[in-house]
Formats: sequence, structure tokens, C-alpha cells
Amino acid sequence: MYSLPWLRRMSVFLALCILCAAAAARADTLTLANSYRPGLDVQAYWVSEKYDGIRAHWDGRQLRSRQGLPIDAPAWFTRGWPAQALDGELWAGRGQFAAVQATVAQGRKDEDGWRTLRYMVFDLPQHPGPFGQRQQALQRVAQGIGQPWVQAAAQWQVPSHAALMEQLHAVSKAGAEGLMLRRADSPYRPGRSDDLVKLKLFDDAEAVVVAHLPGKGKYQGMTGALLVQMPGGQRFKIGSGLTDADRARPPAIGSTITYRFNGTHASGLPRFARYWRVREDGAQGQ
Repeated sequence: MYSLPWLRRMSVFLALCILCAAAAARADTLTLANSYRPGLDVQAYWVSEKYDGIRAHWDGRQLRSRQGLPIDAPAWFTRGWPAQALDGELWAGRGQFAAVQATVAQGRKDEDGWRTLRYMVFDLPQHPGPFGQRQQALQRVAQGIGQPWVQAAAQWQVPSHAALMEQLHAVSKAGAEGLMLRRADSPYRPGRSDDLVKLKLFDDAEAVVVAHLPGKGKYQGMTGALLVQMPGGQRFKIGSGLTDADRARPPAIGSTITYRFNGTHASGLPRFARYWRVREDGAQGQ
């Protein structure tokens, strides 16, 4: 005979499993980016800025995160939005990721924070046409919404790889995270493919903190490095990039961090990994 507390715990566990599965299913409906590689025909793509914010999908009734979880935006923020789906990024400007993350975490309680955000829309998931047509329709949709915080992401084309790299260096110097490329003839397809490509001066990825490793020397009594685990299960240490404040109060065990690196070893582990920031939403934007 099972006890009542045990049954309650199992009910909560099963409910969480159902919610997670539903969220994963919704997340699988979004298009995801591959990394840029030389040899791609850049003339076949439209280019836009890579916004350093939080991916947000409007399903026609509710804003949702990349994982499919509801985003608690104030009612005025989404009032009058269309019944059709929108794919975009909640953004507060270059270098303001932490501000976006804090506002989204607090939800509608942070009215002032939401007034600093923009919803940069870069695609129409339910539109049947190729991206060349979708980005034109997107301009009309954004104009129809008529709210200054809802903006269609600027899109342009480049003639060559050299021109693309020149633009990458220019926007990165100005504080942008990088560039996104969307194939002009592609339909909106869920999952990761070359339909959507990201281009940055550095690589970054997420990992889960599994331990705080003690420091030595001047870091005695502080955290010397983080032991982190990649999605595939591989573990490695990150010590570079941690400030003294980070070492005194390191990211919690179980939290997701973003790290930067320069390519990978044959084993798949990152080269020159360095800590960047805590990623509370647990996933990249685009």
C-alpha cells in the first residue's frame, strides 16, 4: 500500500514530466541554426544581425520561450498581436542580455523593464512561402501591429564571403553578437539545418555546472574552476573568464552557463574554453 505523501510526490513528478515533454514538443517546431562554414553560397541568403536576447515564439495567443514555456509578458505588450505565429527575439540593445534575462525572469512584475524591450521579429513560421517572400510579408505584419516595440528585423544580402566577413567585423566591433543568414528559397522548417546559419567571431555553447573546484594561491578559499558537463555527457574544467566576484559567488551547481571557445579538440572538447555568463533560460537565442 503506497503512502499518501509518496503518491503526492509521484503525481508532481509525473506532472513535471508531462510539462517537459510538451515543452520539448513545442520547441521542436522552431527552426534552429547551424554554424557558418566557408563554402556556403552567401548570395543565396538574407543576412540580419544576431540579437543577444532571448528567443521568443508568439503562437498566436501566448509568447513562449525556445523551450516552449510561457513567457509572462504584460498584457499591453502583446495586445493586438495577430493570430498567426511569429518568431523573434526579446532584445534591449547590444550588450544588454542580462537586462533582458532579468526582465523575462520577473515577468509582468517588471513593468519598467518590459518598456525597454523590443520584439525583433525575424520570421513567420506559418507562412507557406520561401524566406524571400516571408520577409516581405513580415514587414507588412509588423507595420499592421503598429507598436514601436515590435519591429521586423532588418534583412539584406551580400555579394561574397569577403563582404560578409567585413560586415561581421564591423557589427562585432559595434557590440553586436554576430550575424544570421537565412536561405532565401527555404520554407520554414523545424529543426537544425543550413536554412538558418549563425556567424560569430567566436564559438559559444552551454554546459551545466556539476562542481566547484577549489582555488589555489591567490584564489585559496575561492572557486578556482567550474567542472561542467556538456549535453553529450563529457565533462571539462573552466577557470578562465571567471572574475574575483564569480569565484567568490560561483554559478550554482545545476545551473546552465554559457562559455566561449575557439574550435574543438579531436575528442570533441572545446579549445580555450572561458566562462561568459549564467544562462537562466538554458538555451541560446537563435
